[in-house]
Amino acid sequence: MGFTIYYGSTEPIHPRQAEAISDASARHCQGRTWLSCEPVRFFSDRKDGRLRSGSKPNFLPDPGDVAAAAQESLPDGTVQDLIDVLCKLSADFGVDWEFSHDHDPGPIGFIRGGVCEPGLRDQLDAIAGLGDVMREMMDEIENQPGQLPSSSAGPPEDDDDDRDGGNSEASILPFRPRNG
Repeated sequence: MGFTIYYGSTEPIHPRQAEAISDASARHCQGRTWLSCEPVRFFSDRKDGRLRSGSKPNFLPDPGDVAAAAQESLPDGTVQDLIDVLCKLSADFGVDWEFSHDHDPGPIGFIRGGVCEPGLRDQLDAIAGLGDVMREMMDEIENQPGQLPSSSAGPPEDDDDDRDGGNSEASILPFRPRNG
């Protein structure tokens, strides 16, 4: 599932400062696996002079990637770490950032003077939390028996209501087993 959090400077950035910010972001991103979220890496296209980028949270990492990350014995890079790096860059370089994402062209919030607005942090934390929800859903699906529940009424003949006289009591497969 692809979903991107976008961020960009609110003002044009001089090319030398943009290079310094990119170098600093690379240093701040070192020492993490960045399994849960892509690190801060800025786009090279700066037609309007603004520094922009986007990072994708990884809601369901590949098991092979999880195993490889575990072997590195490094902390994971998360959406929270992404915010922290951008706050540090904002404070160090006097750059304010505005945010959006795939489903809201924004701005959905700002980092100004090295401080992330509480509403933005809440939104990004909620987005990051989708990974936990998705993992729980996948665990529930994987823990279900491998077969569909059996029906005492037997297999449905046809779902055409005209044949059964308009009977709307069609068999419904439950998502979870019923007790009793």
